[in-house]
Amino acid sequence: MLQTLVLGLGRAGAALHLPVLSRIGGSGLPGLFAEHPLIAYDPRPVDLRHLPRVRVAASLTEAMGRVDPAKTVAHLCTPPGSRLTVLEELARNGFRQIIVEKPLGAGRRELDRIGVLRRRYGLQLAVVAPWLVAGLTERLAKLVRSGEFGALRSLTVNQHKPRFHRSLTNSGHTNACEVELPHAVPVALRLGGPAELVDAEWTDMACGDRSIPRLGSAQLTLRHEGGVTSRLRSDLTSPIRERSVTLSLDHGIITGHYPLSAEDDHAQLEVVAPDRIEREVFRDDALTTFFLRTYRAFRDGLPVDVEVHERAARLLIEAKERCARRVLVATHAP
Repeated sequence: MLQTLVLGLGRAGAALHLPVLSRIGGSGLPGLFAEHPLIAYDPRPVDLRHLPRVRVAASLTEAMGRVDPAKTVAHLCTPPGSRLTVLEELARNGFRQIIVEKPLGAGRRELDRIGVLRRRYGLQLAVVAPWLVAGLTERLAKLVRSGEFGALRSLTVNQHKPRFHRSLTNSGHTNACEVELPHAVPVALRLGGPAELVDAEWTDMACGDRSIPRLGSAQLTLRHEGGVTSRLRSDLTSPIRERSVTLSLDHGIITGHYPLSAEDDHAQLEVVAPDRIEREVFRDDALTTFFLRTYRAFRDGLPVDVEVHERAARLLIEAKERCARRVLVATHAP
């Protein structure tokens, strides 16, 4: 049975990982979660009294010492760009089963170094990707594979939400490509196949008399090997929330809506074809599904797919580099 160590207690660690793990770990699942407190650490003081199964260590050394590395899943919830040191420390201390927050790496050096560590120490790295295991994604992939509506021609993902407060008060993300699009890119690769970046752009966030560079919106265009075009859009200044994917096929349009928050874990699927219109609503607690599948894979010695996340991270890195060059050219234009 597996123990749990969560490092980094920002929103991902404290508000997502630990509550879900506390719930499913206490549900009596046989042979998966050990009867052991969830150990957590963050260098900042964090109040987790609402999670009685969690024990917060005073240091990284203490946290690692309170679990058995060979029987522990370590959750690395530190922001992209700041996780290499902790990952190396985990690897040197015998931890091999590690869940990493998306994206896998924020820059080429970090991503390459993570690859070196993975091969050197035989790390099993799973990237947090609830959309990839979501029931909605499974249904979309099945409909595409079936050929019932002809070939997939294009794919559009919209990930919009107002994010003013966090952008003004938290420096964990430096641009809009890093916030929501890491959910979308792996899904686009699964549904459309391998892809190359065609175009990318980002905008600044305007809020009152302040302007926050690069954190307004982001848009990526991908061209897949089979000819499918994907457009991935995220507006962090939108007055409404939307998490949708629309597939345009020869003989129909399929639109899926992912749950907007933990407050309502239901997805929606709509099919519009010449011969029918269908709409379905179903429960889709994808983060719980992701943790259960990943822990079972670790327990049973099964591989976890990190390659799709490496490809997704490289596309996002290339997109950020292209956006930065565009800004540089515009800044120096006569």
